[in-house]
Amino acid sequence: MTGMAMANYAGPGWGHSVAHDGIAFAHGRSRDTLVVEAGEAAGVYPAVFDLDALRDYRRRESWGDAFRRPAAYRSLTGREVREPFVRLGPEGGPVPGRSLP
Repeated sequence: MTGMAMANYAGPGWGHSVAHDGIAFAHGRSRDTLVVEAGEAAGVYPAVFDLDALRDYRRRESWGDAFRRPAAYRSLTGREVREPFVRLGPEGGPVPGRSLP
């Protein structure tokens, strides 16, 4: 649910630098998240992320914060869980126990 870019050394056998947009599903189907994959040559490989599409995906994604464990890292953040990471229940309100106080 987030864009990600990873850089690697250029050259044979070193792997490839890549960027993924984080949108795993579109139009009811699984999709490849790869935005760009660099070759073995050194260079600049621009990755264009559609931020509006990514934000929309976060709003609609059914998993929401289902696997987040905010109590485990509360001392690191000390912040309230906010949109788009608040999981909503059937009545439209936050799921009990899924938001920080």
